Amino acid sequence: MAALRSCMTLCTSKDSSSQTNPLLVLPSNPRGEIVMTKTTRRDFLQKASFVTAGGLLAACAAPMAPAAEGDGEMAVSQEMLELRVGSIAGIVTEGLQAQADLYMEENPHISVTIDVLADEQYQQAFLLFSSDDTPDVSWFQCVPANRFNDMVTSQILVPFDDLYEQEGWFDAYPEGIVDFQRQPDGHFYSATSSVVWTPYTYYNKEIFDEIGATPPETWDDLYEMSAEFRAAGYQPLAVDYNMGIQSHFSDGMQLRSWSRDQYNCMPILWRGDRPADCNEYSWTDPDSIRIYEYIQAMVDNGVFVDGVTGLTDYQNGRSLFTTGKTAMWQTGSWDGGSAGLTRDVEFEVGYFYYPEIRPERTGKVGAWVPDGLIVPKSGSNIEAALEFVAWAYRLPQASLYAQTAGIPHGRADIPAEVYAEILSEMQLAFLEDNNKYGTPALFEASSSQPYQQATVKSVDQMMAGGLTPEEAGAWMQEKTVEIQAEQS
Repeated sequence: MAALRSCMTLCTSKDSSSQTNPLLVLPSNPRGEIVMTKTTRRDFLQKASFVTAGGLLAACAAPMAPAAEGDGEMAVSQEMLELRVGSIAGIVTEGLQAQADLYMEENPHISVTIDVLADEQYQQAFLLFSSDDTPDVSWFQCVPANRFNDMVTSQILVPFDDLYEQEGWFDAYPEGIVDFQRQPDGHFYSATSSVVWTPYTYYNKEIFDEIGATPPETWDDLYEMSAEFRAAGYQPLAVDYNMGIQSHFSDGMQLRSWSRDQYNCMPILWRGDRPADCNEYSWTDPDSIRIYEYIQAMVDNGVFVDGVTGLTDYQNGRSLFTTGKTAMWQTGSWDGGSAGLTRDVEFEVGYFYYPEIRPERTGKVGAWVPDGLIVPKSGSNIEAALEFVAWAYRLPQASLYAQTAGIPHGRADIPAEVYAEILSEMQLAFLEDNNKYGTPALFEASSSQPYQQATVKSVDQMMAGGLTPEEAGAWMQEKTVEIQAEQS
């Protein structure tokens, strides 16, 4: 039972007094077939932003052994080896490219190419990683909704068990992340490379000062200030409908409405091998119906921007906030970094958490921990791929990845001084808060694709006016029973 429920274990470090404990990257919304493009190598290590971190990283690295006589001739005669590393566009590619550049510098006989996969990889990743055209290594979001569990049961991935032992990952990672990565067969097939959290509500301090508002302590405070924003000519809260409401706002309400035991059970309620005591919970429980009620209350009290169900593009929602049209913007921790909102706005930004619902807090934000590297068995350079993975996760290179991507790594032993150099003041505050309050894994990290799609549709039907909160919960429970039957 512990193994089945470990996916939702709180991510806590063993010694928070001596090290920073980052506890998740942003879920994609895949559509269509895979398209692969090749990035141009960029020399990240020459950028000014690495000067300070370079000294820190060098301090972490072991000294180079003196070259033996004849080593030069051996290097020249070595056959060139090409490694292909799959990635997605954006900060993930930037982090991997920085690592690839350094790896090639240290290993002149190896060429590392970053292949940028379109978002559609998540629908067809099973086929890609089973094919002869698979990357040797790939970044992936290792969740059931992306068929990661099917990849495990079909044995198309190389286990990382030896790496966890040899590289000290059992000690380097918080226990909760290790438990999350341990699959039902007892093996490991990935290791967390980054961690982000959601939902956070960012706010425009100038607009708040204009109407005399402060971060809300109660839900009534939030409803009342939203009316005041509207009276002053502002829309209250910008949020993209697809990810922001159907997923992340729901995540926030689940954290606040369910007990910890129910929160541990509900994401895996779809599984045929779920623990027996999970059967006492359902989507028609008062604590489950309350999630839908709070979503509806945000609409009824005019908190969300007008026409929010049509605001399906993330950047369009974000631009409403960055251009000063809305007082607030809900998203994740990634927008609190130096490459986030502070770079794109001309006003001071603050943040707050949604108010509590029940006194026994499960968490203020949820953690996304499934992002990491995998090695498909159908790759042509498995041994070299595993060597690259081991190297990429070592402390200096993990720090480099965090430095380049601008987000916390999954390892809990990244030196605090490294984070002080690479994270914004706001992100450092996130880390401090999360050490204090804890951050359970997000609901969608353990949901199957049909189960996650059903939860999204239940919210969508209610938002469209077709279902009441009670009816949405009843509909979701019916779908859950259907999915359970398919697993039997």
